[in-house]
Amino acid sequence: MKKIFVTLGLLLFIVSPLLGQLSTSAILGSVRDATGAAVPGAKITITNQDTNVSRSGESAGDGLYRVDVLPPGQYTVVVEKDGFSVSTVKNLTLTVAQNATANVTLAVGLATQTISVDGTTAPQVETTTSSLGGLVNSQQVADLPLNGRNFIDLALLQPGISNATANGPAVLKGAVYFSSNGAPLRSNLVTLDGAPLMNLTGTTSTAVGTTLGVDGIQEFRVISNAFGAQYGISMGSQIIIASKGGTNQFHGDAFDSLRNDYLDASGYFAVSKPKLIKNNFGGSFGGPIRKDKTFFYGVYEGIRLIAGVTSTISTLPTNCNPNGSGGVALLVTNPCAVTAANPTGAVNPAMKPFLTWYPVANVGTKYTINSNQPLT
Repeated sequence: MKKIFVTLGLLLFIVSPLLGQLSTSAILGSVRDATGAAVPGAKITITNQDTNVSRSGESAGDGLYRVDVLPPGQYTVVVEKDGFSVSTVKNLTLTVAQNATANVTLAVGLATQTISVDGTTAPQVETTTSSLGGLVNSQQVADLPLNGRNFIDLALLQPGISNATANGPAVLKGAVYFSSNGAPLRSNLVTLDGAPLMNLTGTTSTAVGTTLGVDGIQEFRVISNAFGAQYGISMGSQIIIASKGGTNQFHGDAFDSLRNDYLDASGYFAVSKPKLIKNNFGGSFGGPIRKDKTFFYGVYEGIRLIAGVTSTISTLPTNCNPNGSGGVALLVTNPCAVTAANPTGAVNPAMKPFLTWYPVANVGTKYTINSNQPLT
């Protein structure tokens, strides 16, 4: 039993810092009558228009209300109170990590009377937080071009975010590194539905520069400055990603893209084009399991890559002199240009043993050294 309690305690300790960083949002506001007086005890019902899933609450003594843990989407807010007409706010758009405000004024009347307001006409000005950042919505994720289908590239469109190149092994160079307002490259935090998405290199990318599947991302918000206490762990930007979820309608997509060496130009210094066959394919599908209750959404993305990498082109040592070559690093002087001052074409004694490792080559012939096969 002691081990069980210790294990549960560790799980709670690990999960607790993630709860405040969920990609969900909140709708808040005030309920007042025609005179501007607060209306306490009003019933607040908030319904997701795509799933018909509802959350309820009540206005407090000062007429204020707040309903949290709402996924991004279109919502309808219904406010009811005895002695007043029902007030409805429709088509209220809620984005990831947003506090949307919906203030309601109740008119005296029968409960059978309904006053409706279109939430799309109300200006959505953020007045509940001082955080700075920007939103990459679902239309931008779907429509903007992405080299390698890495949606993290869209974070570079936000103010204060600048691209950077990491120094080190080639496996790090395929990732997307960026600095937020001059902060170190590894100080950014990326979460997906509240769970950290970072790897050991400080990015979200794989070795080939990909990040999850674009078709499974609904939208994400980049908070670059003055973020609240619910965020943290890293001092740089906070990227909060919300994944797509199923609705009452079945929907999905499929894709396939091809790139190969037949479509590529040869490098300037390359003798021949290296082999390349890259196939990126996948799809997504979601819908209801039980209408208005349970939903699913699945995403698959695969990459098949065959690539030969040309490292360099080198001129092999010539055999115009049995003790030397044209390699500048190996020689004190050029043995192919024997002069009276250097009749033997002197070779650096420390480097002379290494000359036996070079194969015999034709003068001036260039060879491609390919990392996938030995030099012959």
